[in-house]
Amino acid sequence: MEFTEEDFEKGVPIFRADSPPGGDKAFSQEDLDRLLGEGYSLTEPSQSTEGVTSNEDFFDKLQSVFDNFGKSSAASTPEDVLTPEQIEDIVPWLKGKGSLLQTYTDQYIETGSADFAIAAVRQSEEYPLFYPGIRRDDGSLRMTETQYEQTREGYFRVFLENGLNPTVFDQAGKVAQLIAGDVSVSEFRTRVERTRQAFIDNPLAEEIKAYYSTNFGVDVNDQAVLVAGLDPDMSVAILTNQISQAELGAEAALRNLDLNTQQAQRLLQAGITQEGASRLFARSADKIATLNRLSRQQSRTTPITLESVLQTDVFQDPAEARRQQAIIAQQQSLSSLQAGAAKTQAGAVTGLEEA
Repeated sequence: MEFTEEDFEKGVPIFRADSPPGGDKAFSQEDLDRLLGEGYSLTEPSQSTEGVTSNEDFFDKLQSVFDNFGKSSAASTPEDVLTPEQIEDIVPWLKGKGSLLQTYTDQYIETGSADFAIAAVRQSEEYPLFYPGIRRDDGSLRMTETQYEQTREGYFRVFLENGLNPTVFDQAGKVAQLIAGDVSVSEFRTRVERTRQAFIDNPLAEEIKAYYSTNFGVDVNDQAVLVAGLDPDMSVAILTNQISQAELGAEAALRNLDLNTQQAQRLLQAGITQEGASRLFARSADKIATLNRLSRQQSRTTPITLESVLQTDVFQDPAEARRQQAIIAQQQSLSSLQAGAAKTQAGAVTGLEEA
């Protein structure tokens, strides 16, 4: 819509571009005064005032104001441009990371935008070197750079609390793996504490280490066992389950019994704890020895194993229970026959002596 001098003379109100539909908020006198102050007039231009233009120019200028009202200028500059020193104070976590701080500073000074500056940092070639694991497969960020530093510091504290050198693990890429696996600091601490309790503080630590090494492929020592908790693909539940299996295996090993991981898992599902396993395997060892001795006496060829005893004493397998009961029943029968024969022999001897 064009506005003319005739409109002003007729008193036609000029409405602002930001007026709501149906509104009657006219373009303010302040805005008109500002235009007039720049040398525009509604009357004939003066003949000697420098910079004063015609009324036609005034209305062109006014129309331009309406057209651009509320629009930001691409050439606008930030009100406050920080110095490189001030920028460093704002993003201290970029200091000492190659050219990342300089990239941020250059982009901020050029655009005046912190968003543009950090975007430039994230697109730089050096960014993945200093923030490995921060990006997901789709390119999105798991966390901000500040959160990354806080998480990394949390991992380091856990390492130090457990007598481990965090720098060694960081340089080996373990910290990046934890971040890439979305492992929180609290979860990581739980893992390490669980492994410490089992592999270091447990009285059966050596037996547990041996079982864990054999069945889960981890060569263990007092530090290496803690590293078992570093695998980002292993949840606390999985790690805890493996350790519990190793604890049951250690209890079995004390009685020279060989417990495999499948048996250990079934025992855990049946509610057998390490304490309960200690009593169970003590009884099992005695039962296995007795039944195998009787089986040999009875010329039986199928041995009684730990699996056999677990099937009867824990899992209530009726077929296995009958097999073991048959061994005991046959022994009782043989014992009765032997006792009767001994009694008859004694009577015969007595009779002969009396004769």
